[in-house]
Amino acid sequence: MSNSSTRASTGPWRLLILDRDPDDPKWVMATVMTPEDVRPAHLIDGRYTGWDEMTAWLHAILARPGVDLVPLHRPEVWRIDG
Repeated sequence: MSNSSTRASTGPWRLLILDRDPDDPKWVMATVMTPEDVRPAHLIDGRYTGWDEMTAWLHAILARPGVDLVPLHRPEVWRIDG
């Protein structure tokens, strides 16, 4: 997915996510309803930066400062167009 919040098609964005957790592998379909729910990621040498800003944005959007972020196990993600 690009850093642009422009939708690839009309309607919400849909994502298919493969969580490769060896103890609990699963497919997840997620829907992103508004372009405001997509933020650019900034990478340096393949690593993301701005983690504090990202978590502050997430807490503000969800209005729940106690939300924990739990990483998926080697996720792969596809955008569903059409």
